[in-house]
Amino acid sequence: METNLVISICSLINILILSIVFFSKKRIKKFDNKIYGYLIIVVLLDLLTEMASYLLLKNGMASTSVMYILFNRLTLFWYSLWIVLFAMYMFSVIYETENIKELFNIKIVKVLVSLYFGEILVIFFGSLEFKNIGELFIPMGLSTYVVYIEAFIYDLILFGLIIIKYTSVLKKLKQILPLLVTFVLGIFISLIQFANPDIFLISSLFVITTFVMYFTIENPDVKLVEYEKTEKERAEAASLAKSEFLSSMSHELRTPLNAIVGLSEDIDSFNDKVPEEVREDTKDIINASNTLLEIIGSILDISKIESGKLDIVEENYDPREEFESVAKINRTKFAEKNLEFNVSIAENLPEVLFGDRIRIKQILNNFLSNAYKYTDGGHVDYIVNWLDASQSLQIIVKDTGRGVKPEDIDKLFAKYDRLGVEKTSNVQGTGLGLNITKTLIDLMGGTVKVDSEYMVGSTFTVVLPQKIGDKEALEALKRESERKIEKVDYSGKRLLVVDDNMLNIKVFKKAVRDYNFTIDECYNGKEALEKIEMNNNYDIVLMDIKMPIMGGEEAIKYIRAMPNFNSVIIALTADAMTGAFEKYTAMGFDDYLPKPFTRDVVSRKLTSILGDGKEEKKVIKKENLENTAVINVEHAEVTVNNYNVNNNENKE
Repeated sequence: METNLVISICSLINILILSIVFFSKKRIKKFDNKIYGYLIIVVLLDLLTEMASYLLLKNGMASTSVMYILFNRLTLFWYSLWIVLFAMYMFSVIYETENIKELFNIKIVKVLVSLYFGEILVIFFGSLEFKNIGELFIPMGLSTYVVYIEAFIYDLILFGLIIIKYTSVLKKLKQILPLLVTFVLGIFISLIQFANPDIFLISSLFVITTFVMYFTIENPDVKLVEYEKTEKERAEAASLAKSEFLSSMSHELRTPLNAIVGLSEDIDSFNDKVPEEVREDTKDIINASNTLLEIIGSILDISKIESGKLDIVEENYDPREEFESVAKINRTKFAEKNLEFNVSIAENLPEVLFGDRIRIKQILNNFLSNAYKYTDGGHVDYIVNWLDASQSLQIIVKDTGRGVKPEDIDKLFAKYDRLGVEKTSNVQGTGLGLNITKTLIDLMGGTVKVDSEYMVGSTFTVVLPQKIGDKEALEALKRESERKIEKVDYSGKRLLVVDDNMLNIKVFKKAVRDYNFTIDECYNGKEALEKIEMNNNYDIVLMDIKMPIMGGEEAIKYIRAMPNFNSVIIALTADAMTGAFEKYTAMGFDDYLPKPFTRDVVSRKLTSILGDGKEEKKVIKKENLENTAVINVEHAEVTVNNYNVNNNENKE
């Protein structure tokens, strides 16, 4: 008896230490983790009950007493419960269940759990006899045998499942290890007890298995790391899926938008030949296209932000010119709502600053657009100051609009959140503008402060650090950008346009009709290969990427393999996601033209490739393309790409 008592005490000390360690640590609340916690508690209760029965005998209590029999039945119950919980744990691992509902949907589990309730009745009400061996009374009878049968059946079923599902089980061998340990130790302990029936080691087997589980699969620290790793992988997969969706959505939206922008621009070129009503409708279509491009641009900016690819591109710029152009653009818009628009641009503003002028204007336009949407009467103040002490721009946009409740100010910059939707359902927007604006301000190292009084108005104050720029460099940049794009006669030059959408081909033809190109067209990559093989003297090939039969990505591999083929190939695509230029040049394209494109963009592209007509040359300029659609309202046109002439690379 003393030997069994010592074994039980040692086991109890060990399981107590494990309990303290396990339950004191931060744990992930998952189904298998909960079952493991129950296993520890059951072993603890089993050892306490077992020790109590030893102490009862040691103090002279008869084996036939009600108390001794009850403690033995309780011990058998704990044995049985531990076996069931351990089996449920293994079932959850093998079937990869996440909760008890999923586990109980497995037929074999339903059957075993139903049988278990019958087993409990047998344990507490079945026959229980005791065989005297030395000082011990070994429990015998139906109540005892049913527990051994239970253990044998569960082992048989679990090993059968491991054999049947061995391919999936091999991937989680670490989680199956406790079952293998229990099985091997169970055989070993059975042999010991057969030779020494007066030594009880079943509870010790449970303790050892519980320890093995802790050090292999249930250590909270290890599980937390594994869980965070899994969640990170899931988040990355979700982010990738979202990026792919945004890319696809952008493509689908830009393809029809290309026709809308191109044809509207074409109609607008006949301004003096069409009725006033048509001119007004054309302007409305162009404005609607601009709005749609703003929305698409916002969605793509969000994608860049979440992927960490939204960059700040600094350059020299004239701040007064830029801020006055913003005022000019918005003045007409505010006048349409009879809003007073007050502009104040500081006199001490430096002549040249160095920063991301495009993003600064985006920030400013977002705040002014927000003021326009939510101000129905009164005025909007637009103030630009230069803070000499901190070398920073201070931009203030103040309105007499609907304002924001104090409890909602923190939500202003939340993604997709539009406050008071029930009162602003007539206001267009995605709820992305201010979120993007806050991100841009943070990327520039700036700050934004909001003061607002509900139904009185709001004041947004932005401070952006800026460097003093180089005046000579700016003047050189202006001379280059202001150089007139003269319409060159490209008679004799041949273009091949490959696109499965005939409307896109029509739009491109209208965009270049004044250049006198000879234009061929076809509708998939296979047809393009045939045309090039028959007539290998095209100066430029413009090729769509997504086409039936053969897409542009596949076609260019064959084209580049053709001997003596030296034509320029431009990817003509609606893909405007971050890294698109690098992506298509890596495929073998010389350049990239995203849809929707304008005549100005096409003109610059053709001039950069074919020259100005004064000398024969074929040069590719690699522009630093900003894939976000930017609205150039000053010239009432949509500019899809912003070209940075500082980063041109010539390619013969």
